[in-house]
Amino acid sequence: MPKPLFLTKPSGLYVRFLVPADLRPAIGRRFVVRSLGGKRGDEARLLAATYGVALSRAFDTLRRGDAMVDLKKLFESAKQAADNGGTYDWTASGFQIGQLNLGNVSVNGRRDTDDFIRTVQALLESPANAQAPSPPPPVVVAPSEPSPLLSDEIQNHLADLERRQLSPDTITESKHTLRIFLATTGDIPVREIKATHVRAFLDAVRWWPERATVRPKYRHLSVLEIIEAGKRDQVPMPSRHTLNKHHQRLGAFLNALVGLDLLSKNPLKGLKSEIDTATDLETGRPFTADELKAIFEPERFKAWAGNSPHRWWGTMLGLYTGARVNEVAQLYLDDVRQVGGVWGIFLWKTERNQKIKNKSSIRFVPLAQPLLDAGFLDFVEDMKACGHPRLFPHLPAGTKKDGTPNGKGYGRQLSRQFAVYAKKLGIEKGTAFHAFRHTLSTMLAEAEVPPADIAMITGHAVRSEAPVLEKHYIHIAKPKTLPRRVEVLAKFEPAVELVRYRRGQFKSALEAELHP
Repeated sequence: MPKPLFLTKPSGLYVRFLVPADLRPAIGRRFVVRSLGGKRGDEARLLAATYGVALSRAFDTLRRGDAMVDLKKLFESAKQAADNGGTYDWTASGFQIGQLNLGNVSVNGRRDTDDFIRTVQALLESPANAQAPSPPPPVVVAPSEPSPLLSDEIQNHLADLERRQLSPDTITESKHTLRIFLATTGDIPVREIKATHVRAFLDAVRWWPERATVRPKYRHLSVLEIIEAGKRDQVPMPSRHTLNKHHQRLGAFLNALVGLDLLSKNPLKGLKSEIDTATDLETGRPFTADELKAIFEPERFKAWAGNSPHRWWGTMLGLYTGARVNEVAQLYLDDVRQVGGVWGIFLWKTERNQKIKNKSSIRFVPLAQPLLDAGFLDFVEDMKACGHPRLFPHLPAGTKKDGTPNGKGYGRQLSRQFAVYAKKLGIEKGTAFHAFRHTLSTMLAEAEVPPADIAMITGHAVRSEAPVLEKHYIHIAKPKTLPRRVEVLAKFEPAVELVRYRRGQFKSALEAELHP
């Protein structure tokens, strides 16, 4: 039977069991710690013994490979049996109380449970066992609520994220970070989280292999086994962006514990969690002039996009607005408006499954003259005649298996289709739709357009060079700045000629989509 070690803490008396080395990968920790629920003396010893035999039974089950063991439910059942003498069947070997070894012990049914409890109580009271190990004397402390376990608070935190309706990606990423933190820290009471636990977590994510949960080599391993395998394989260090994301997600969790008065302070703050990326080059690159010519070469472009509104206009909008693929794909007809005599598109979030990266992304982008010359407003009129509210009704929103939105937005199909098109043109993998954003920003910068003016088009927050921008640029379509935005876009002159749209060009494709 696992030997209990009693621990006296400000929140009460606890018992700790050492997990056998061969079972640690399956259980995911070295020790199992449980609160004794305010019990003291003989009652604490009895509950600890009941926990011990329950664990012994669980360890035997795991070694036989019969089933997985839910430790939380196991301890709940054991405690209930200890509290009310209910039925709890188990068998253990090497059972010892004080100086007396009881050998093999089996308990079957309520009568055996009552007999076992009376026997244990009698042995604990026996003078012959006066030298039996006992827990340390109680420490008198101010009354306090028992501290919840880390695993329970992680589940509560993830439920809070869902309640706030954060994106599924954000919740999944937080779950991944906190899963690693739980494995490296152990399921301890949250009040015991210290800087040493945070450091262990930071060391662990350094060795986490890329896409480990889906790669055959790692996906069947426990968290700790994956980390050890990463060390053996000397996997490359994750990107600074990835490490910063882990820091941010763990920090959000620890801050939430502080806010709930479950943790006195966030130990991550003292460790300077954010990694400095000030000197890093921006990831991605713009398209070259030759690549743009290849993408929009008239015959090739018509062959690829001639029957797909989202390919035709989505790609052109990407080039002349620098908008993200999701921002383009989710447009509605009433997002195309005239403000102060200037036609443009609103990029924002409404109640129509639209999503926006951040508040700086909310903006009104004027339509560049080449888009107007290519017949974009004619296309808008054709779409209004169809009676569909969206600009690109062919693009589906991502959904879960149950059919509800998965929060990924409308852009995935356009992104994938354009990536295939670009690959056929010899453009390397990774340089796809988002490169339009880099292209517009880079060419405007080369035309000596100030960063704050570029940000009005792209929706970037330029903190270092235009600190006023992030604080005040929430006006979206304030007419006062429209002439400047039109002027800025006029300086964007890629060496391409857009194919002219023909009224009714997508009629058959739209009828097939809207009236199958």
